[in-house]
Amino acid sequence: MPPTSYRLQLAGDAELVVWLLTERGNVISYSVVLLALHGGAWRTVRVYDNAHGANEMHRYTLAGGKQPAKLVHAGEAGEAMRAARDEVLAGYEKMIEAWRA
Repeated sequence: MPPTSYRLQLAGDAELVVWLLTERGNVISYSVVLLALHGGAWRTVRVYDNAHGANEMHRYTLAGGKQPAKLVHAGEAGEAMRAARDEVLAGYEKMIEAWRA
């Protein structure tokens, strides 16, 4: 199947972008990206994915960009994707505040 993606507007200056690839109804690859509007452009704040075979999260900072990966979920890709989405939905304001600091 082709990949699926969707965007959720969380606030005027925050968006969530989810991309996933399924096989036989199971998520096999995903990314969950929190974006913030800064200086007229959308910037990456946080990324959750399994691009390297493990469920990881990368924080971004305005000053330093992409930070080293942190393992975040030991479950299957679909479980990790849903957990990441829920984490962003519950805490995006604090994530963006930390990114700006």
